[in-house]
Amino acid sequence: MKSFIILCLSFTIISCQHQQSKENSSLGKYYPSEAGQADEEYMEMDPARTEEPNPSEYSLEKGSKMIKSGNMNFEVNQLENTKRKIDSLIRSVDAYYENEQYHAYGNRIAYSLQIRIPNTKFDTIIEVLERGVGVLTSKNIRAQDVTEEYVDLNIRLDNNLQYLLQYQSILKRAKSIKEVLDVQEKIRRIEEEIDSKKGRLKYLDNQVNYSTLHLEISELISGDIANKPKFGRRVINAFNNGIQVFLSFIIALINFWPFLLLIGFLYFIRKPVLQRFKRRKLP
Repeated sequence: MKSFIILCLSFTIISCQHQQSKENSSLGKYYPSEAGQADEEYMEMDPARTEEPNPSEYSLEKGSKMIKSGNMNFEVNQLENTKRKIDSLIRSVDAYYENEQYHAYGNRIAYSLQIRIPNTKFDTIIEVLERGVGVLTSKNIRAQDVTEEYVDLNIRLDNNLQYLLQYQSILKRAKSIKEVLDVQEKIRRIEEEIDSKKGRLKYLDNQVNYSTLHLEISELISGDIANKPKFGRRVINAFNNGIQVFLSFIIALINFWPFLLLIGFLYFIRKPVLQRFKRRKLP
């Protein structure tokens, strides 16, 4: 009887060890069908876990995108003649004035000009101005290389465009309102990034294609000429003064409106009063 009990216990222990060994051997086992289904569902809803889009190849050498700008000041003898020469020079290279101001202060008259010049003509314009405008009093020329930023923006923009296409595809397969709203929010953010990068690229292209030159030309004049305005200016001043005098006269009349009303009233009642006065004098 004792031997039978020991035999049963041994059989039970062996069975338990075999079952535990079977369970341990199943740990970490890979089930292709289930894993594939889970990965497919996850990849379907999160394109960020998919393979990143391949950006376009941009190969620009350093210095390909340069923003040039400068400041130049000149002292000239005949301001108006110099201005006409600069006008002709600007038209010859397809440049244009972005801002033009005329100043007259003390015994000095001047033009302050902001000129946009095609990038390929910028250095030529600088040389021509230095040779034929007047006495150069100050000069500051700058150049900024934005090639690296330009390439980086294009690569990021290309990535955004590819991600946008992926999210638009996911939106078509969305199965619930929550999924639709989540995807639409991501699309909105990507579209904002795309617009921002396109705007920056457009700005860089404009600054690269057209350089900016701040040019000031001034003429020193005598005190008599400065204090004596031209005939046309005198006519304009006289016309403006006449308008101001007329307006002042109208305002003065308005201030005396009670007296004007009284005079009008007396004018209308003068005949009845005079007639009554004459009747009283008759015998």
